[in-house]
Amino acid sequence: MFSKFSTPGFVAVLLLGVLPATAADAQDSRWSEPYAPASASEWTGFYAGIHGGLAPKASDFNIFKDSSLLGGVQAGYTMQLGPAVIGAELEGTYARGIVHGVGSGELEQNWSGAAKVRGGLALGGTLVYGTAGYGVARLDAGNNVISDDKWVGGMLWGAGLEQSFGNGLSARVEYTQTRFNDVDSTLTGNIHRSDDLTNHAVKAGLNFRF
Repeated sequence: MFSKFSTPGFVAVLLLGVLPATAADAQDSRWSEPYAPASASEWTGFYAGIHGGLAPKASDFNIFKDSSLLGGVQAGYTMQLGPAVIGAELEGTYARGIVHGVGSGELEQNWSGAAKVRGGLALGGTLVYGTAGYGVARLDAGNNVISDDKWVGGMLWGAGLEQSFGNGLSARVEYTQTRFNDVDSTLTGNIHRSDDLTNHAVKAGLNFRF
């Protein structure tokens, strides 16, 4: 049966059948090698988002009791270096009814802002991080306070957890504490005071990375 085919002709037919399959296998193996192009980092890039949460009283840190509602916006940049993530963020917040007791008087905090650095560890699509920076707040005269409204500043620190859902969208939960030291005020009766004030905040937010 095979006498009709010469040896060179048989080899040629065999090569025509084997070479295309070999080329396809080589193409597949090229992309399966460990040196294939890597995808972009999950946590590198600019982002912006919104947040909302609660601010419990410093004297009674109970988030479910006498807490003030807050909401705001944030924007920043993070860079992923292996499992490490570092970055910086600006934040602006409006809170309704945060009250700081100063003796027999009260100072009311509504507007606040912060400039923060962030650093943490990426566990796939989950980021665990710490944050620190400088916060400012507008303190208005409340009950029994006759001094002028003013802005004060102090150190901020905290920690958070952020989860990526892909396509640039992520959600996070964050706790921060800001301390305003040596805040001067004058109470009714011309009583002068200097107090150290603390602002706690528990926030949930959404970020969109671009």
